[in-house]
Amino acid sequence: MKTICTLTDKEVLGVEGLSDKAPRLTARAILQNQDGLYAVMYVEKFNLYSLPGGGIESGENPEDALRRELLEETGCACDTIIGLGKVFENRACLDYTQDNYYYFVKTSGNFTSPKMTQKEIENRTVVQWHTFEDLYNLIALPKHETFQRKYIQARDTAALNEFIEVRSKNEKNRNCYTC
Repeated sequence: MKTICTLTDKEVLGVEGLSDKAPRLTARAILQNQDGLYAVMYVEKFNLYSLPGGGIESGENPEDALRRELLEETGCACDTIIGLGKVFENRACLDYTQDNYYYFVKTSGNFTSPKMTQKEIENRTVVQWHTFEDLYNLIALPKHETFQRKYIQARDTAALNEFIEVRSKNEKNRNCYTC
């Protein structure tokens, strides 16, 4: 899978530094339903919007983790999975690294109830469905104060920009991503 970008404290916070911690691995999605709407996770406690997905567990590959995470967080099964690329995070400010595998996923609407973790419930996390333009604006436009939220915003925005670029190229070649 190609690299979309590498985010460090320099790019996100404007300061130097690197962590040497082993990375946490995650799988995340730009998830489109049968109505052409896109999933976004809203964490009310922090007033934060992000793309669905989460950690890759021991023994899982990224696509299996993605299927599990999307089912847990959104109640959706994956019908189509297309790799977009990886976003690497190196957060010296938090002595933390993370490798994020991003995918474009379509679901046909076989929904179940999301099964949030206790922490997600405590943070009042819910899935919402929006147009792509609204999804992009909810994630990319806010001005966040904390390091954590700035990194989440930067990585998800990079993936959304990659999706826009790939979709545009495919539409020009009449191989539409969203058809």
